[in-house]
Amino acid sequence: MKHPNMNSYAGKRITIFGANRSGIAIAQLLFDLGAIISVTDTRDSGALAEEISQLDGLQLQYYLGGHDESCIANAELIVVSPGVPLDIPILVEAKNRNIPILGELEISASLCQSRIVAITGTKGKSTTTLLTAAILEKCKLFSSVVVAGNIGVPLASMVGTITKNDIVVVEASSFQLESTITFCPEVSVMLNFSRDHLDRHKTMDAYFNAKRKIYVNQTEKDWIVLNASDPKVKGLNNNTEAKKAYFTDSPEHAEMELSLLCQQLESDIGARLQSKADNADIYTFIDKQEHWICNTAEIPLAGAHNVRNTLASVVIGTIYGVKPTDIRNAILEFNRTHSALEHAYEKVSVINGVDYINDSKATNVLATYAALESIQVSSHLNEKAKRVYLIIGGFDKGNDYQAIVELVCTKVKVLILLGEHTQNIQKELAGCTEMCQAATMEAAVEFAHNQAMQGDIVLLSPANASFDMYTNYKERGEDFKRVVKSLETK
Repeated sequence: MKHPNMNSYAGKRITIFGANRSGIAIAQLLFDLGAIISVTDTRDSGALAEEISQLDGLQLQYYLGGHDESCIANAELIVVSPGVPLDIPILVEAKNRNIPILGELEISASLCQSRIVAITGTKGKSTTTLLTAAILEKCKLFSSVVVAGNIGVPLASMVGTITKNDIVVVEASSFQLESTITFCPEVSVMLNFSRDHLDRHKTMDAYFNAKRKIYVNQTEKDWIVLNASDPKVKGLNNNTEAKKAYFTDSPEHAEMELSLLCQQLESDIGARLQSKADNADIYTFIDKQEHWICNTAEIPLAGAHNVRNTLASVVIGTIYGVKPTDIRNAILEFNRTHSALEHAYEKVSVINGVDYINDSKATNVLATYAALESIQVSSHLNEKAKRVYLIIGGFDKGNDYQAIVELVCTKVKVLILLGEHTQNIQKELAGCTEMCQAATMEAAVEFAHNQAMQGDIVLLSPANASFDMYTNYKERGEDFKRVVKSLETK
């Protein structure tokens, strides 16, 4: 069965900006639908040999090594990959010529026959996406549960095989969402919101407006899942017609009956923590009844931030009628070996009683906050002592480090500043703790290794992008792991 939108691209002249995974996937999809495709990228054919080889045999026009005006001369539609900023001169010119500009997610979702759950937020998208998919697989309501989007699998590459009996869980970044117009998931999820990507969006308002596109087209038939512990996110409840569901780990909600909390929030569905001494339990609420899911100690994902991600996934499962026992089993059986979770608060090694944790995926301050929040101030070996050697720094996207001042003051023994762009860190965290500079990852890790004592933690959680020294956060994380592994063999 064809989606009604599939016939609208036949014979249409379309230029794809960006020959990355999304660009290649949408080029293939639209070509298969009969479009006349051109592909443009700032990289030359040599740098793109592997990507272009995936389109071998297709009759496409290429404009590589830059965006010549000829690439939009005959275009009736432009499709941008997420990594392409919308304010580059050639796209500004395209707007002046009234050429429509859409994103890969917009096109792919419009062609997708199945239900869509879309998850966004500054931190936690990948984990919540994968855990949600695991929970939905338990309910057996769908022929298959598909994971796509910013998690590394473009939705465009899946559209041809997805049926109306499936469900897609999409990780949606602000880069993807800002170029959507009609995108309307059945369930949208806003995990949190904090300062990030100002190098791309310029202002917090622009960043937030990109994020909020995840729900702007939803109606009363749809659902929105909101973090009631995040004031910015909770405030969205007045801006949407969708039915609301909430999750919270806020202490102020911990002792309140979940039915009362949902009534207060005007929702029929919710999930929260209930504190008990040194740990807490997760409960969900539906049909005016509260159901126990699990103790937080049972979650196979380290960190307080992953408790929040779990709460969000529990709510989504509850919306789709997954039984509480099935939700529990999905959480307990969850396998975090997916490549999207690599470099995310990943324990690499224990050397002489010192833990080495790779959190290279922490490319913003909120992510580093989450990592530090998850570490106890003291260990059983060293009561009430700072125990963290924090490797921080990289390409600053307009960060505000005030959010981690208190955590750095109370938990970090030494801040190891990696790279050249650390002036803001030095200024905003001055006086919190000892600082030192490292020119390379090897120097940073070896300094920590030589200083750390049993019970301490060496944590790579940079709070910045990696572009000053590395191609991406994965390369940075692999370098950290390489150096740590070399210490094991000494």
